[in-house]
Amino acid sequence: MKRLLRKSAVIIYIISTVCFCMAYVNNSDRAEDTSGGRNVSATDFGVMCINASYPSMGIELADSRDNEVPQEEVTDLKKDESTESNNQQPDVSSGEPEVLIVHTHATESYLPQSGGNFHSREEENTVRDVGNILAQALEKQGVAVVHDKTLHDYPSYNNSYGRSYATTQELLKKYPSVKCVIDLHRDAIAAETPAATVSVGGRTCAKYSYVVSTGTTTYQSNLAFVKSLNEIAQSRYNGFTGKVIERSYKYNQDLSSQYILLEIGYNRNQIEDCRNTADIIGNVLGEVLKNQR
Repeated sequence: MKRLLRKSAVIIYIISTVCFCMAYVNNSDRAEDTSGGRNVSATDFGVMCINASYPSMGIELADSRDNEVPQEEVTDLKKDESTESNNQQPDVSSGEPEVLIVHTHATESYLPQSGGNFHSREEENTVRDVGNILAQALEKQGVAVVHDKTLHDYPSYNNSYGRSYATTQELLKKYPSVKCVIDLHRDAIAAETPAATVSVGGRTCAKYSYVVSTGTTTYQSNLAFVKSLNEIAQSRYNGFTGKVIERSYKYNQDLSSQYILLEIGYNRNQIEDCRNTADIIGNVLGEVLKNQR
């Protein structure tokens, strides 16, 4: 009798799981996590079904947006209770802000800071450092900026995009005058040789790129905005433009019609080269925004 009951329970469980999967497929337009802008891939969906049937397996879903960025675990970073909280107050220019700078992977660092697998909680030599230069270049042109330095990737690198989504959404509500959002990153290479640079106006600059999501309703406007930046850079800085990389993941770009995922340099670029690039991009962005007024 017990054996019969166990078999019946298994059959009912399997039928329930199949019904769940069918309902999920039939309602695929609901297959997004709107709180974090996540797309569920076919692989993740398969894992969901497996977990529904065999909960004890404990397989975790991958965050596809994090997977699109080099998966460097934040290691060897020491917690220091005397340092500022991860959720520190952003730097805000006087006047109505037009640009919001955030960092999904705020601990990403450049040479000479190579510790912690090129990640650091300290601001110097990181993407936050480069963000400061970008903000200063904009402010010199009369463009007010909000620069958020929250460590969305510390202490956990996983789900960084979900945390930065929440931060960005909150700041856009607080500063409705913002016209452009920049998520500032750096790229990574495994080679131990220095990353390539470009000479622009006598200054050594790190290369840069724009990652544009094709999976949002803002795709066309974001792409057009990036192209307008490259047009100015082409004419003002002798062709020093950013490579445009299109990807299907959202990268939170549904939050603005002028959202830029900007990658300045690589982990093996010197910080000064990246600061030089940020200064130029700030000048370019400032000109584009002033033309929109």
